Amino acid sequence: MHSWINLSAKNMSDSKRRKLQTPFYPVLSPEFTDETPLTQVYVDTIKNIKLISKVLVELNSVLPISELCHLKRARGRDILVCQCSGDLQSEDVHQILKEKKFDVSQLEGNIKKILVAEIAPKTKKQYQTVNKLWPCNFHSDKYIEQLHDNSLFGASEINDHIKYMHIAVDIAKFYNSHSGVTVIDPSINSIVAVGFDTQHNNPCQHAVMVAIDHVAVTQNGGAWNPTRGDTVACNNKIVSGLPSEALKFLQEKYTCIEFGAKKFKAKPDAETPSDGPYLCTGYVLYVTREPCIMCSMALVHSRIKRVFFGAKNNSGGLGSLCQIHTVKHLNHHYEVFGGLLEHECSSLVTVCS
Repeated sequence: MHSWINLSAKNMSDSKRRKLQTPFYPVLSPEFTDETPLTQVYVDTIKNIKLISKVLVELNSVLPISELCHLKRARGRDILVCQCSGDLQSEDVHQILKEKKFDVSQLEGNIKKILVAEIAPKTKKQYQTVNKLWPCNFHSDKYIEQLHDNSLFGASEINDHIKYMHIAVDIAKFYNSHSGVTVIDPSINSIVAVGFDTQHNNPCQHAVMVAIDHVAVTQNGGAWNPTRGDTVACNNKIVSGLPSEALKFLQEKYTCIEFGAKKFKAKPDAETPSDGPYLCTGYVLYVTREPCIMCSMALVHSRIKRVFFGAKNNSGGLGSLCQIHTVKHLNHHYEVFGGLLEHECSSLVTVCS
């Protein structure tokens, strides 16, 4: 019997959700995990606090700072005048204001240089840090916060993630492979395809690439494996994404797991974007070893929704060598979580070598 945790998700509050010992970690873009970059600005003090609204309107009119629009223009009696740039010295600031017809007599003239957030903070933690330097605007994104503090999943979901990674481990062992993959359609909680390393046949046939090709077989495609036909299980799902020997093995071991994909709909027949037209639209992939750059990019092209990996890979494209899934200029991005069953996944390389 597998040793995954057995947690109840009934009536779980947000605070309890955060306290769960999540057995994986999110791999996020540095913009969410790094400290917010800082820049220097000049500030002055207003003489009459009662006139601050009038002064700010005038200042925003003659000397706007659009590149720092995430910052508030005032903190108490202190006013943000302008960003430090080039050879601009503190004694030059009032001269610039005068040239723009601003009445500098409204200010004390005790200009000083301070550090502020150069860009808008992306998380509550970043906001709490930079807001101490100078007040800034911030609108919390609940989903981003749940990703950041790893509280996105409830107990039953965590159990499912562990279970599916156990199956990926089993697939690797079944095929004596360094890596195993399970592909899930979460809309029907069913295993669509599996994958395993077959680089002895083709150097491109990493476990993830094989799994994607198996998904293609369920959609009347597939480049490396002979099409196994429109194989339909008794529950009216396509099971051609699982080799027959793997399907038999898994069905005998996991009697409560669903197998197979929904019947494929070509693009003209798709009713919603979740129906395609890309291979892995809406799917979740579990892989025992962090995908390499080739596989990571293939997951972008196949439009995977979410990836869980177990062991790190020195050549990995999802955190170790680079972060393919966070490259802004790509037209698709997916979520990544690492460290799931890391010890078991790491041991596969030794067992299978």
